[in-house]
Amino acid sequence: MNKNRLKLRIFGLIAGLMLLMTFGPICIGEETTETELEIDEIVGHIGAVVVAVTNVGDAVAEDITIAISVEGGILGKIDIYHECGGCSQCGTTLDPGAIKTESTLEEGFIIGFGQVEITVTASASNADEVTKTLNGLVIGPFIIIT
Repeated sequence: MNKNRLKLRIFGLIAGLMLLMTFGPICIGEETTETELEIDEIVGHIGAVVVAVTNVGDAVAEDITIAISVEGGILGKIDIYHECGGCSQCGTTLDPGAIKTESTLEEGFIIGFGQVEITVTASASNADEVTKTLNGLVIGPFIIIT
């Protein structure tokens, strides 16, 4: 094979690789299937707020995080924030149709008096973040959602 033909083939190979790198796929990997989360319940208990989040989509929710904030009371003395991003007991995924519950009790017992604002946020790496805010009333250890 002559040298000119070899140079032409090498040039063509290099040019083809450059075109592939320029116009080819940037990242080849697993495609993530989107799903949907829904905050079903926000319930007041003695000393705690309990929430239930459901995966209403068709795919497994990955890296799920649920955050609960309870703020207010007389003189703003009630300030509880609990966030769960999964642990060995509850995991980080949520199957379609499954429900995950979280409670503020892990952060402390709520006791006080007055109006509070309860904000719940749920998110996953393959789902849009959803937020629900409700008002409540704390009378001693009793939390009433209004």
